[in-house]
Amino acid sequence: NGFHMPDWTPTKTGTDWVMPHILAPLEPLRKKIVVLSGLDHHQTAEPAQPPGGHASGTAPFLTMRRVNGNINDPLRTSIDQVIAEQSPFVKRPMPSVPTLPSMQLALAVDHLKGGSDGAGNTAFVENISWNKNVPQANIQAPQLAFDRIFTGFSPVATNADQQRRTALRASVLDSVAKQTQALQGKLNASDRIKADQYFTSIRALETRIQSLGAGGGATCTKPLKTTLAATAPYAERLPVMFELAALAFQCDITRVMTFMVGRSTSHENFAFLTGSTSEHHDTSHHGNNPANLAKLKAIGRWQMEHFAKFLTRVDGMIEANGKSVLDNMCVYFSSEISDGNAHKKFDMPVLLAGDLGGKMKTGGNHFMYTAIPFPRPLVGPSGGPHTGKVLISIANAFGVPITTFGDGAAKGPLTDILA
Repeated sequence: NGFHMPDWTPTKTGTDWVMPHILAPLEPLRKKIVVLSGLDHHQTAEPAQPPGGHASGTAPFLTMRRVNGNINDPLRTSIDQVIAEQSPFVKRPMPSVPTLPSMQLALAVDHLKGGSDGAGNTAFVENISWNKNVPQANIQAPQLAFDRIFTGFSPVATNADQQRRTALRASVLDSVAKQTQALQGKLNASDRIKADQYFTSIRALETRIQSLGAGGGATCTKPLKTTLAATAPYAERLPVMFELAALAFQCDITRVMTFMVGRSTSHENFAFLTGSTSEHHDTSHHGNNPANLAKLKAIGRWQMEHFAKFLTRVDGMIEANGKSVLDNMCVYFSSEISDGNAHKKFDMPVLLAGDLGGKMKTGGNHFMYTAIPFPRPLVGPSGGPHTGKVLISIANAFGVPITTFGDGAAKGPLTDILA
């Protein structure tokens, strides 16, 4: 649903800039991020109707393939899937533990509100990961994500299968701990500390998930996903899902992941934050109303606080090469639109975190490519680099030598962010 861009965009370029209100939670991680302002989807998201202004931004979010007149597109493959299939740094011959080529996590919301935004298929507002026009299914329940990561749980398993597996497993930590006892004597002091931290995290996370009332098990009488969506508040699920994402990277279960904090046109009610009814989509159409702008500002800040906690978490996980998990990652953060009031596809809110083991530039830089003062026009100037150039850059850093991507409108990498 976008952000209130004046509260997102730094007023200076380079590294000596004051964190705007929404980005302020990232201050402790300043040296490990880069903010890109003025990026433009150009013709990739135009014309926007049909579908609506949200689906025309969500569908090309990682594919850079338009929806208008292009519903059945065999070339609609997102950059995460390109990296998962082609990157030499992602493929692992004979891994020692079960691994996933990629993961798709999302926060479940009522998909009936907002519909398909005129696209005729809700996948265009509920998915950002695609492979040959097939949306890659999101895991939306924390318990399902937990099982998928730690016990090889299949999302297509039946409810009876889920209950049998849960009954056989009193605790994932207990079973894994028994198998690792024999290894303790072979680990050095540093590895033992890391293992202890990991198992403590698993135990704490399992307890948190069960406290949501979504543990499945013998007492669960409803499908796990439905039970979780009906009983777990959004504000409790989001940090759990971020923690699961962090642990999936820490134990190297996957090296490629997409994470949606909500569907496009999300009507998630942030009354718990603002004190009054604040459905996100309605609030994003602020109409320059001061009350709506204040709510939108608070929502953007709250989302960034949780994102910053995730980055801090992975930055505290030290890997064998002495770098943190964050240092070995490249995290792409954005939205399907910039200003929600007008569904803008230019001046996109984009930031990167982590330098992928030195392959990307961060250093707290802010690059402004189209310095147009606020308020900015509805029709984009098409003067900034195509947003797809960022995706090309990320793929190149992952060892995938592409020069174009998506519909071909983006050509070459954005050299400012490559080391």
